[in-house]
Amino acid sequence: MTSRPPLGVQQRPPQHKLSGPTLSQRPATAHQRALSHQQYPPPSPVRKDAAFYDFNAVDPSDGAPVRPAAQRRAGSRLKLELSHDSTDSISHAPISESPSAVESSKPFTPSRIMPPTDSSDLGDMSPHLSTHPPSAEIDTPLPMPHRPPPFVASLPRREMPPPTISNPIKKDTRPKPFTIEPPAAAPRYSTLAGPQPRTGGLTAPMKTGYADFFPWTGNHPEDQFSENVIRHGYYDKGPFSTVETQSAKGILFPALKHKTGLTALSSVFTAVLGQRRHSGRITAPSTFKPPPRVTLTDTKREAWLRDLANPAIPLRKLSRTIPHGIRGKVLLEQCLNKNVPTDRAVWLIKCVGANEIRATKRKGVSTLVMGGETRWIKDWTVSVEQFIEHVFFSFDEDGWKSKVHYTTRLAAHLYAEHLLDCEHYSEWLVSSLENSSEARLPMWMLITQLYWKDLLKLRKYGRRLVTALMTHHHLIYNHPDKDILQPLLDNLAQCLNALILRSPENFVCPSSWSKYRDALKACLPAGDEARQNSYGAINGRNEQLAAAANRSQPAARHILVRMLDATLQAPMPAELPAQCWDISKDKEALARALLEWCTSLYRPGLAKVYVTSRILRHWSTLGLDPTVAVLDFLETDACEDEPRKATLYHVVCELVRSDIFSVPRLIKWLIARGGVRSPEDVSPTAPGRTRLLAEIPASALAPPQRDLRNAVLRRASFSVVDEAQDVELAIRHLKHTLNLPMDAGDPLLEQTPLSLKKLTRKISSASRALKAELGCWLRASFAAHAKENEEGGQTSDISPTIFYAVRSVLEAAEDFLMLGDIMKMLTKNSSLEILAAISDTVSRHFFIFSALGDTLTLFRTLHQRLKAAVREQGFALRPLLASLVALVPRIPGMEDIASQLKKDLALNDRQNPVDACSPVSDNMVARLQDDAGELHEEIEKILAGGSSLDRNTMERLFQTIVQRLQFSWDRATDKQRAYGTLLGRLRLFNTQHFDGLMVKWLLFVRTLGNRPSILRIFPLLVSVGCLDLCAILATASELSAGQGAVTARAPSAGTPPHVVQITYRTRYMQEVLQLLTAPIRQDDLLTVDEAYRFAILQDQAIRECPKEVLGLIFLASAEYSYAKGQNDDEALPLESECVRASLIGLLKRLVLRDAGGVARALSVKNSNPHMSGLIDSLTTDLLIPTGDSRKQVTFEQVLELTNEFTLPFCQVKLALSLSSNEQAIHETADRQQSHVDLFANAMDKAISAGNITWVGMLSCLSPEITQHLKLRAQSRFLELLPSLRSPPTPNTVLPQTLQMAENLLSVIDAIMRSSPAGARQPQLPPAVVDKLVDLWELLASPDEPASIPTITDSSSTDPKLAVLTHWLPLTLNFITLHAHQQQLQLQQQQHVLDNPSSSSSSSTTTTNKPPATAADVRARILVTCAGLMQELDHSSAHPLHQHLNRGTGTGTGTGTGWFDTRPLGRRLFDLSCLLVDNLSEEARAMCVRAVRDCAGGDARLRYLFSFSGAGSGSSAAGSEGAEEGGTLFLAHREKGLVGNGGVGGVGGNGRGANAAGGGGGGNGGGGNTMFSGLLGTPAALWGFDRGQGGERLSVFQYRRWEALSEPTPNVGENDTALSLALFEARKVQ
Repeated sequence: MTSRPPLGVQQRPPQHKLSGPTLSQRPATAHQRALSHQQYPPPSPVRKDAAFYDFNAVDPSDGAPVRPAAQRRAGSRLKLELSHDSTDSISHAPISESPSAVESSKPFTPSRIMPPTDSSDLGDMSPHLSTHPPSAEIDTPLPMPHRPPPFVASLPRREMPPPTISNPIKKDTRPKPFTIEPPAAAPRYSTLAGPQPRTGGLTAPMKTGYADFFPWTGNHPEDQFSENVIRHGYYDKGPFSTVETQSAKGILFPALKHKTGLTALSSVFTAVLGQRRHSGRITAPSTFKPPPRVTLTDTKREAWLRDLANPAIPLRKLSRTIPHGIRGKVLLEQCLNKNVPTDRAVWLIKCVGANEIRATKRKGVSTLVMGGETRWIKDWTVSVEQFIEHVFFSFDEDGWKSKVHYTTRLAAHLYAEHLLDCEHYSEWLVSSLENSSEARLPMWMLITQLYWKDLLKLRKYGRRLVTALMTHHHLIYNHPDKDILQPLLDNLAQCLNALILRSPENFVCPSSWSKYRDALKACLPAGDEARQNSYGAINGRNEQLAAAANRSQPAARHILVRMLDATLQAPMPAELPAQCWDISKDKEALARALLEWCTSLYRPGLAKVYVTSRILRHWSTLGLDPTVAVLDFLETDACEDEPRKATLYHVVCELVRSDIFSVPRLIKWLIARGGVRSPEDVSPTAPGRTRLLAEIPASALAPPQRDLRNAVLRRASFSVVDEAQDVELAIRHLKHTLNLPMDAGDPLLEQTPLSLKKLTRKISSASRALKAELGCWLRASFAAHAKENEEGGQTSDISPTIFYAVRSVLEAAEDFLMLGDIMKMLTKNSSLEILAAISDTVSRHFFIFSALGDTLTLFRTLHQRLKAAVREQGFALRPLLASLVALVPRIPGMEDIASQLKKDLALNDRQNPVDACSPVSDNMVARLQDDAGELHEEIEKILAGGSSLDRNTMERLFQTIVQRLQFSWDRATDKQRAYGTLLGRLRLFNTQHFDGLMVKWLLFVRTLGNRPSILRIFPLLVSVGCLDLCAILATASELSAGQGAVTARAPSAGTPPHVVQITYRTRYMQEVLQLLTAPIRQDDLLTVDEAYRFAILQDQAIRECPKEVLGLIFLASAEYSYAKGQNDDEALPLESECVRASLIGLLKRLVLRDAGGVARALSVKNSNPHMSGLIDSLTTDLLIPTGDSRKQVTFEQVLELTNEFTLPFCQVKLALSLSSNEQAIHETADRQQSHVDLFANAMDKAISAGNITWVGMLSCLSPEITQHLKLRAQSRFLELLPSLRSPPTPNTVLPQTLQMAENLLSVIDAIMRSSPAGARQPQLPPAVVDKLVDLWELLASPDEPASIPTITDSSSTDPKLAVLTHWLPLTLNFITLHAHQQQLQLQQQQHVLDNPSSSSSSSTTTTNKPPATAADVRARILVTCAGLMQELDHSSAHPLHQHLNRGTGTGTGTGTGWFDTRPLGRRLFDLSCLLVDNLSEEARAMCVRAVRDCAGGDARLRYLFSFSGAGSGSSAAGSEGAEEGGTLFLAHREKGLVGNGGVGGVGGNGRGANAAGGGGGGNGGGGNTMFSGLLGTPAALWGFDRGQGGERLSVFQYRRWEALSEPTPNVGENDTALSLALFEARKVQ
């Protein structure tokens, strides 16, 4: 509390004054009194209230140094005679503040020192020599310096009077008061008794006494007359005592020699020290008051601020008054503009703040006033924030850099001294960094880095800070202008590299870690092992939380199957094999699941074969052995179904071709299991494991392997010669059918060639080995032909007919690998017609060629050939262009090319309308000349006239053409194509209007009863381009009333759809369904390429219009049922097995795409038994392909059949079964209860059997059933947890109990994940807190010796060991499930709030806030987790818990099998981090109050709950507690209580779990109030002893704003901001 200027600031010029050699001078004070007043010091240093700052008075300290007037030295004559000559002089020592200058004042407080007066002669009485040089006049004649006499000080030479001034000062003629003049000869001495006032401008003089001189005052003993005084005079000597003159050795030494002498001596010294301690103690109350504020003019205020900015002017001069009206942002701007030193600016801010707070408190006591101080501090903090932001981002101002430096320094001081609302300030820092733009991000990073030390200590701010940095780094890392932002990216990477080592716990957040970890890993130095290890540890902690929230046992299988199913709906991405490899660490299980998916009957198509082979090829490069995978699969799965065996043979054949499957190892595996001995082992109906060897093509093997295969097969009576002959015969028939050159003497030349249809039928039923041999021969033949053409420089002479036949053969052989190779050869130099056919082939088998990786290659080659043809011929051949237009939209990344090709096709159709439809239309004119020549001529004239046509003309022409088309249906099949072509040409004029006319005509056609089959009429119209399948699907639904749009309208209960009652006679719906699913063969109306393209259009319609297709299936089923109900059974298409099989295949595709949509579309809401029977039969066939479709399937059977592959089909079956059981509206409640009971019983049985895959079907259940099942599973899980009140679990039952708990957790997880987006948030049940406390009590309970098992005792189960190894981790998994799901839902709601336009349901989702009870449960769980962490920390050291570390062998012990509880403690901490995020402030405050007094010393808990440590005051949150008195307490000693001693003890001195509560909140000793604040956890678990006494504690209100140095110009005894009586301070004697 001094006014000494800081280091580095230029000091003021010194003031010279006479002084002794051993005394020092202090700077003059701000208010210098007159010399006449020095003789009469005031009786007490009480400040005058009327004091003010005089801005007009002249201060000697402001100008040049002033020399004091010469003073007369007083002294006795003897002293004058013994002194040196008058020539000796005394130099004037400069004023200095060096340590040597104040050495004599070390025992004194700097602000309390009393320097001697000018007239003091203590220096003269010193025995030291004078430090002043002697005069030259005395030293010259003497050879040696004159030695002064001992104990005599030199008398300084009298100074010369100052020169005469022209205008002398007028003599003061006023009367002067009488003063006592002591004799000059009286010796003088200095006394330190009593406080002395300080004079203005000079060092405060010391009190001077005169020996043997006592002026009469009436109080001195000499003034009291007595007889003895009158007779003998007054003597100041005491009475003579003979005892005093003797030595005390004789009295004390015998006592010290006694054994109690040392104790007696220590008692004496203790008493002396105690008396010294109590003597002079400051007991006066504090007289501190902040400097008052006065209203000043602008000029005086500016002058005062300039003086404040001047470090040479002491603050005591300025502390008399401070200007009024400087507050808030203005105050900060004044300090910045005047460049006020930081410490002086903080002093002014404290003065203003203290006055503002006191003014707020003087307004009275009310709710508004009580919050006034907090509101003022918050407003002040906002002002500081605005000031900082303004200065930092005013880049164009002059001196911006210096202003930023000053603002940063000032803000740091304010923050460090807790002169801000630190919570608001920290929130502002973090939120500003989160929402910062790229332009302002560097400055916000600079500001935030100043406070990292405090922000990272608290979870509340540290996690958001790290997440904000990772977010910005991720965005810039993936920014298109990354090179421009590289410096900013490097800065962010540097910050993250520092934080990943300094504060890894702030990276624990699964939701954000999964998004930004890849970018974060990219910024880590490759060779930095410490950071790489830290990244790995953080990744493991986040993955553990995410895995705990993903509790379903077959989670990896589910994920793999879902990713594989995506390849059946979209092209297979190149990175899919690597993604599948990373799903699980159990690679054998992944390979087994992959083969199960490939051979499953529930996955249609051949694309799965090539997806599997490609994934296995990739995995073989990563260390997986495909041979072992296949053999392990054969070991566990017999593959008895023929389709499954065929698929397995196909996969193995592809692996053998890739040379990654070892046939010798297969043979060895077969021999180890008995070998192949009988013909039944290798027959086509033999088991797959033995028949596999015969299905492997011999041409794909090396000669030694081929011989080994043949030898093993011969032992089973399998004729290898016959096999080779069959292959040779197939090749010869193929040559004969394709009209290829054959040997001259071949007998087949004399026979009629097999038709292609018959040949392909035989090939499709052949073995996989024969199919592979045919494919290899065809590929080799085309390769040889291509080589000959290349050597001869000729183009390919292969006709389109040959290619169509080869394509049909390879499609029948299901050998698309060979087909892809052949098409690659033909794309180089084939005709455009073949190129168009190749494009159509890729479109039809798009997913197969995508799995092979040939799609993109073939398309690019075809596109290049198309562009070359355009350059050569000037126009493009429409078939190739149309084929590419149909193919390119399905290839990812080809959107621009697709758009350009579509434009080219439209332009080509307008420019070449005559050949717009088909090459067969060349002779169209000849066909129409017979009976419709006029119509053709009219259309030709319209086409020649332009490209526009009015509606009336189009309607007239349309009606004319369709009438003649209908007339030619059964008469002239050759004219149907001509009329269809005319309709296609007519459509080019106005497509929209033409499509409307076509729909009306289709609605008319569906009511015709004497028409041909739809399969005969529509394919030609679709092929020529005048009709599409989407329009046909539009007519296969009901029209909305009053609208022209077509929608599928749900019928009312008990009645069939209205359209079905019209079309059931014509079978229109069933025929359209047959048109969509049945393969269309070549006939007299369709060419080969047209039939092939129609199959592509069928697949496209199913893929692009799934809802319309589902509506068609429902209406076709309703039409079939209605016809059956009307006894109209003639020619029902759905009675055909072929149509039924095609429908089952279609339903499989739709179920795999959207099972819920299929269930909703096929829900039966009428009582028609035929309809219900058909739907039930279809769904049974879907679920049990090889079973009886008429058999009823119960809930239990559905759950038993459920696995990863049957899951969507079981979901459809379950939903339709629940729908079919609905009878009436009034039975809803009973029906709902019966469904709940049935499904709950089925669930219990399935869980007991270990089957939990059925949980994926829960999404199709009603919310009431799902919620009931969830509550039931939760209650059953919590009942399994042990406690002290339940009997211990036997060792034989423990594995089954744990498995049951795992299954229940998986069920709960699946139910929570299957909930819709707008459903209620998953809440933690309150009972989980009690169960968690029970586990804590088990761990903290004392052990009985009989209950402690030995290492070899395996018959008994230790409950504590079971809790640590099983039950506590399972409980943490249960809590993590709910916490993770709730965090995801809160993030989704926050996204909706941030983007209200992106969701139409934002008004409903934002209302789903967790109730207050949920927050209370989370808070109680957090407190319990805190106690468990404390318990685990002390378990290894506690004697009662040492047996926990014995006999498990799972820890990190040193050979004794210690159980390491640290991973479990870290898991508790990570889970607490997940729970505390998004916790409300009220709940967090509850947790802080609960753990502060009992475990506040744990840094982990301070981090979690974001509160400062006891008395630390260094964290961001500690200032608020200090301001509110939440961390400092006063200890009051009382009789009967044993105290710790000292005052100002810190509350909450936590000592782990065994800490004794020191009370809190003003409650003496804690008491029951503190125990009730533990949120339901027992106080005994925290180590409280209720009978323990102590000191009474009271809250200490520490006012940081009043911690002022030099608050007043006058120094008082106890005028400091913090009362000196609290520290038992004493006055220096």
